[in-house]
Amino acid sequence: MEENVEEVKVEKAEKNWLTTLLLCWFLGFLGVHRLYAGKLGSGALIAYCTVCAALILSINTVWGLMAFTAVGAVVAYDFLLICIKRFKDCYGRDIVREK
Repeated sequence: MEENVEEVKVEKAEKNWLTTLLLCWFLGFLGVHRLYAGKLGSGALIAYCTVCAALILSINTVWGLMAFTAVGAVVAYDFLLICIKRFKDCYGRDIVREK
């Protein structure tokens, strides 16, 4: 019995994995890691949501903290994806660590 095994070639992004990881860790709430990956819309949206959360926090502490938690959940999810090498750039290519 013959098995056809096809090799799946994964395209790697030109972006650096460690740079993406560090940008997410230090500037994730501003969406800089997504801007670096070429995801301009979602990067700008994260930055906008962070500014809105800060404004809401100045008005109402509970709602502001809830807004920051929502943005933080998105950033934490991205950080996890970057760590397990499943984060993609704007062209759908994986940002992986070079060996």
